[in-house]
Parts: sequence; C-alpha cells; structure tokens
Amino acid sequence: MKKITSLSNDQFKTLVSDKRELKKFMKHPQNEKIEADWANISEKQLQDIPSGAVYLTQSALGEEKPQVLLVSTDEKGQKQAYTSEATLDFLKSHDVNPVLEKDRETQLKTSYITFLQAHDKEKPQDIDSMLARVNAENDYVMLKSSALKEKQFTSDQLKGMENELSHQFQARKQTQEKDRYQEDYKQEVLEVMQQPSEETQYKQMFKQNLLAQLGISSEKDSSKEAKKEAEAEKAPVEKQLKQETPQEKEQRLAKMKEFEQKHSFDKVYKLKKEVLQELKELNLTDSQREKLTNLEKALDTEKKDHDKQKKEEKSQNGFTKFFARNSGANSSKKQKEPQEMER
Repeated sequence: MKKITSLSNDQFKTLVSDKRELKKFMKHPQNEKIEADWANISEKQLQDIPSGAVYLTQSALGEEKPQVLLVSTDEKGQKQAYTSEATLDFLKSHDVNPVLEKDRETQLKTSYITFLQAHDKEKPQDIDSMLARVNAENDYVMLKSSALKEKQFTSDQLKGMENELSHQFQARKQTQEKDRYQEDYKQEVLEVMQQPSEETQYKQMFKQNLLAQLGISSEKDSSKEAKKEAEAEKAPVEKQLKQETPQEKEQRLAKMKEFEQKHSFDKVYKLKKEVLQELKELNLTDSQREKLTNLEKALDTEKKDHDKQKKEEKSQNGFTKFFARNSGANSSKKQKEPQEMER
C-alpha cells in the first residue's frame, strides 16, 4: 500500500464527514465505514497503518479505476477506514499514477536496475551509499512481493528477468570500463605529446644563457619565437587534453592500473593501439608525431617481449610434462625388471 498524502485531523474529519469535500477527489465516495479485513487488511495491520492519511491500495495498482483507503481514528481511539475510487487528477496532483498490469513489468525492471546500480556503487565505509542500496533493495522486494501476491508473475519469470538484467548490466559495465580506460590512456599520451621536445627545451635554456651573458633581462627578451614554437606544439592536442589536478591524475593512474590488473595484456594492448591510431589522425607537429611513434614502438616492443615470454613458458610447460611422463614410464619399467629377474 502506497501513501499518497497526509492530512491534519481537522482536514480528515471534514473530508470523511462531508460528501461534497469527498467528491473533490473521489469518483464514487461511499462515506461508509468498511470492515477491517477489507482488501486483505487484517485488524492488526489496520492498527499499524498511521491515521490521518490517504493511501493507494496495492490491490488497486493493477486497475484502471484505482481505489484509495482513508484511515482515521475516532474519539474512542478506534481506527476507521473508508474506501472509494479516486480521480486520476487527484492522484496526479500528488505525483501518483496508477500502475496498470501492462506497466508492472517495466516498473519491476526499472526498480531492479536501480538496485543493481546502488549495489555496484556501495562502498563499505560510505553510510550514504549503503543506505541507498538498502532502500533500493527494499523497494524492489516490496514490488516483487506484490507482483507475486497478485499472481501477475511467477517466481521463475521474475528470476529469469533478474538474470537477464544482471547480464545486461555487467555487459554495459564492462563496456563503460573499457571506454573509461581508453580515455585515461589517451590523457596520458596527450600529456607526453604536449611536453616540449628536448631540442626546444635545449634551445630555450641556451638562449637564456646567452641573454644572461649579454646582460639582457629574460623578462624583456624577444622570446616571441620560443613562445610561438611552444604554442605550436601544444595547439593540436590542447583541445583534447583535460586540465587535471595532481589528485585527479593520481586517481586516473590508479584506475588504469586496476583495469590492467583485471584484464589480459592482449586486451589492454589492443585498447592502447586503438587510442594511438585515433591520435594519429590529429593535425600533429613533427615533434608530436615523433613522440607518438616512439610511444607506439615502445608498446609494440613490450608486446613482442610478452609474446616471447608466453611462448617460452608454454614450451617450458610442455617440456616439463613430457619429462614427467617419461620419468614415470622409466620408473615403471625399472620396477618391472626386478620382477622379471625374480621369475
């Protein structure tokens, strides 16, 4: 049962005692007390429901004419309940829409995905994330229980839906992790490419040395050419390079390392090659292109060394197995020889 709105005691008394007030938001106001077992609500359950409120009943969620339950407490402290069909305008004004049977599957899927997302974001020391997961889980469990109770779905159907959504969620998560890793690696390459070349740095230092010997202030020197050269090296990549704080860079590198530990070398190599290929298409300076080429050569060398090591390990494992088999065969042969001699 879903709470729609709260009313003060005076508002509630006016509402249930005056049919004209009741008609404002109820289609067919009965204005009659109902039994405690109405809509499968036991007397004990009714006592647990706070009074002075209007509720949309779970039993009415699959109906086009949703019913509302009004609960109040009389002068003697006894709970009273009223029921009627509510107008859609009233429900919408309180941000409540009746859930028809055809919409229940969508609602269940949305709620389960929300739970998966909250569970994925939950952190052991973060109270807010833990509460978000608990609330999302409770919401889904209640919705699931209602669907089963109303026999709109079987347990197997819901389990199948959960498995399908879980697989889809994990697949999307892996894709997002891959895309994020490539973006992080791209940032790393762009930073290297943006650094002035050794030649440029040497020329700038040599020029500063000459200016000092000539007694010219470095602040007043005509270093426009040096600035232009440095800006020319930055221009092709600075638009794609994100400005990071030291903490952000540290977090990015940590995430990259975590991704590399979770995935094979071959997969990481493939992702890096895709990023390098993308950067090749930029309008690069000769210095930047040289840096990019050197990075790719270093990556390819690392791949060759990895493949060579992998091949040697495979060969070594094969030799070890062969040696073990032959050792076992020779041992059994030696055991047979004394037995034949005894005969």
